[in-house]
Order: sequence, then structure tokens, then C-alpha cells
Amino acid sequence: MTLLDLSFFARGDIPGGFKKEATEVLTDCYKRFGNTVPYKVEVYLFDTDANLHNFIREEKFKLGLTFAAIDEASACTLDVLRGYPRLLVCDERLAKYSKHGREGALRHEAAHTVLHGSLEYSIFQIPEDCRHTAMVKGVETNLLEDIFFQLTMGVKDFEAINFLIKHDFINCQVIYALEWIQPSEDDKTAWSVSKTNRQTRFVYESSLMRPLLFTDPLLAVPKSRRINAEDQVMLGARIEQMLDILGETEENKVLKVAAAIIEVLTEDIHKNVDAAFRQLMNLA
Repeated sequence: MTLLDLSFFARGDIPGGFKKEATEVLTDCYKRFGNTVPYKVEVYLFDTDANLHNFIREEKFKLGLTFAAIDEASACTLDVLRGYPRLLVCDERLAKYSKHGREGALRHEAAHTVLHGSLEYSIFQIPEDCRHTAMVKGVETNLLEDIFFQLTMGVKDFEAINFLIKHDFINCQVIYALEWIQPSEDDKTAWSVSKTNRQTRFVYESSLMRPLLFTDPLLAVPKSRRINAEDQVMLGARIEQMLDILGETEENKVLKVAAAIIEVLTEDIHKNVDAAFRQLMNLA
């Protein structure tokens, strides 16, 4: 196993149980990852979501960044702005998940530190032909940037899930996905408003790509002792519930684009993001 410098830092009033859980899960995780681990990972533990957001805002200010460089919405967050991976883990965010869901979130982000733990994996540019297509179709620049950023997160999630499956971290990812993907009446309301306008419809349908890319490898795992079949079936039903809101025509369109994205993904993350975004523009 490669020697890993794994350090933990507290920000706020951190419960002892929370620090113990994060330390044990991540230490075990990196041991099982073997020689693929980075040389250094810093883990910052936050008590509240507000403290986490303040930290991210301060870091972006120090570096003069005004664009989205950190996924601020996930249960756990990867930051590579300093050139090496830092995991930002928030007790308040993880509190809504079960024990296995929290483990899944921590392991998922640990996989990102292995696959996407340097600055080069946070530097992406929208292909010029996609910008041109967006301009022709009337998609505002700020919305296009947000959609592009979320798609890069989805492509990275797809890669992280496949990595975790290879290391036999499967059931925790299914449970994490089940607890994260929970369609509600609010989604129906949001879609009923979004579908009447071409731009807002594109935004809404694009937002579905991340959960679709996250869950596709999990749903493709063959039934065996490695996976809880009941949870896997439930996850598939959850995805169907998420898509049923769209109606048959739009659902088929979204599924077709998602399948096309998965088809073009290779081992090169930058080529993957470009190719995936070109497919996504078919929803615009």
C-alpha cells in the first residue's frame, strides 16, 4: 500500500462520535484502495452547513475565484484548490442520512480523491461548438455554465461509482443513492413550471443527468451476494419515479441522451466531459 498522509482538522463544535466515524470509515477505505491512493489527503470536519459554506467562500476569495470550482451541494465535498485533495465533511449535512448512507457518502468522496484529486480535474471549458449551439437556442450563459458544471460532477460520479464497485463498496452506494434520490411533490411542481419554456426545460432535464449517471453502474451490477437485490430494485423504481414526472415523450428523450453519454465515456475525464456535454446539448 502507498503511504498516505491522512490528516483531520475540526472546524466548529465537532461531536466526538462524528470524528470517530469519519476517521474509521476513511482510514478503512484508503486501506482497501491499495496503491491507488494519493500521497496526501486532508479532511476538514464542519459542525454546520453555514461553517462549511463560509470556509468555501473564504477559500475562493483567497484564490480570486468567482466561478463554481467546488460542488457545494453534495453530502461530502472534494476541494482540490490547493493542488491536493481536501475532503470537506459536514455533520449537519450527514445527519439526515442513515449510518450506511453516511458511510456511502464518505466512501464516495474518498473515491473522488483518488480519481479526481488534483487541480487538473477541476479545470474544464465548455466546447465552443456547444456555446454556439446554446446561443442559437437561446440558453443564457450563466445557466449554461451551471449546467456544464453539474454535468462534470455527474461524469465524475459515474467514474467514482465504477471505481467503488471494483473495490466491492456496492451496497453502501446503493443506500446512499436511495437516501439522496427522493422525488417529491415539489419536483412535480418544478417540472410543471419548467416544461413550458425551452430554456427552463433544458435546465430541469439536465439536472437529471447526475442521478442517472450515479445510479447506472449500480443498477447494472449483476445480482449476487455482492449486492442487496431488494435495495437495487428499489433504486431502479426510485429512478423510474423521478422520470415519470416528465411524461413519456420527454422521459424517452432524457433516457436516450443519458444512454448516449454513457456510451461515449472512456478513461479520459476531459474527453468524457466534452463528449458528454455535446450529447447533453440535444436536450436544449
